[in-house]
Amino acid sequence: MKIAFSITACAAAALAAPPSEPQTKPQVEPRLEPAPPDLSSLAPGRSRRFYVNREPNIYCPPDVSGLNCDNFNGSDTKLIINNSTATMSLDVTVPGGQQVYVAPDGSLSFTQAHSASMPPGSIVTGFSRARSESFGAPINLYFNNQFWYLCPVTEGPPRERTYQIFTIAGGLEGCYGTQIRTYTPGAGNIWQYN
Repeated sequence: MKIAFSITACAAAALAAPPSEPQTKPQVEPRLEPAPPDLSSLAPGRSRRFYVNREPNIYCPPDVSGLNCDNFNGSDTKLIINNSTATMSLDVTVPGGQQVYVAPDGSLSFTQAHSASMPPGSIVTGFSRARSESFGAPINLYFNNQFWYLCPVTEGPPRERTYQIFTIAGGLEGCYGTQIRTYTPGAGNIWQYN
């Protein structure tokens, strides 16, 4: 069963392994609590990595005959998880789609449109969603039953920094342990992320 969603991140206070429970079409708007609080966006970036507190890099080719880019006005980062294969992809319209994977450095990443190319040692399976009774029963996203890390890539006050999402924080400085909550997505389609 495929499930679409976007992402909200919340700093983890206690980490518990919740039981799995499916939900239809969940989405999220990323937020971090308590530190750094209220970051407002999970976005696929130009380096084909995922970030919080950065605008998504969305693209629709304007010169393709019969393609009306006005139909691709989405702004949320939406993903599709396939529960039977434990794989995840970006919810895009571009032929061939865009696969989500964990790169060898532990970063949450995605492929270029029309390509399955990724670094050797990347992992494409292990994504799941589960209900967390210890955090008010939200539906959280996991990778191999692990939590996530937000690692700063810019300077400044915590609320204004850009953070990259990782599954491990080994050797990285200033990272926050976090959970990623899922919710029902809003309207709007995306052609592709760059």
